[in-house]
Amino acid sequence: MTPKPVLLKPRGAVEPVPWQEIAVDAPELRPQTPVDDVQFVALDVETTGNAPFLVLEIGAERFKLDGPLSFFDTLVDCRAPINPYARRRHHIERSMLIGAPEFKDARRAFLRFAHGAVLVEHSHDAFDTWLVGRGLESPLEHPIIDTSSLARLVLDLPKGQTPGLATLVEVLGLDVTPAHAALDDARATAMVFRALIARARESLGWNTLGDVLAAIPPRPVVDRTPPSRRASSAGPAQGARGQTAQPRSGAPAATRHATSPAPSARRGRSSRRRRSGSSGSPGGSPA
Repeated sequence: MTPKPVLLKPRGAVEPVPWQEIAVDAPELRPQTPVDDVQFVALDVETTGNAPFLVLEIGAERFKLDGPLSFFDTLVDCRAPINPYARRRHHIERSMLIGAPEFKDARRAFLRFAHGAVLVEHSHDAFDTWLVGRGLESPLEHPIIDTSSLARLVLDLPKGQTPGLATLVEVLGLDVTPAHAALDDARATAMVFRALIARARESLGWNTLGDVLAAIPPRPVVDRTPPSRRASSAGPAQGARGQTAQPRSGAPAATRHATSPAPSARRGRSSRRRRSGSSGSPGGSPA
């Protein structure tokens, strides 16, 4: 029996289209894997902008250091209200979501697209990968690299500064314009990553995946527990930090690192951020 095709709805499409899955021959991710051989997937999502931040769009570029390999782009069916400020930024209207896949189907296709790759996001608190992984029975198995942390290290930026994606594009002199559309921002993130790794190889001598993962510091602790749950907590648990995303490695092994599956009512973020996420409600249900 022929499996039912996965239908995606890229931004700008009138009707959903069958997703053409491309077979990839990616090497096993080990610390000693040459960084030139590693396949990466730059990810960006757009959301409703209101807690629980449901996903409206997923965009991604699969690439190696010498350029893009393939792309992933779909809107996501979501019936939750869209914050007016978020809508002005990403220009996603409810009418655009008609015919788009539900989040569980879009995520399932994305995880197949990203199989065997290192995830790359421009999100100092692991928000985008947390949204994609939220509700899964097991955390994401991919190593994850944040370009804002990478930029602080490679460009020797002041401690505590979180550079926006547009700022890095300008500093690195890249010919791309982040546009708060998921695929556009994912492609910009991939270009920023390639430029930063090129500099790091010259200045820091990075040649393997282990070199990259070991050099990037852990992300800050972010409490993703909903305020109502924190307020109702009693005793020693009161004010305790929720489980947080620690998706990257400082360890010698390039083992798969996970984003936190803990629930969230997310706080504000850098000038670029915004958005929605995946949860158990329409547009964000687990697979």
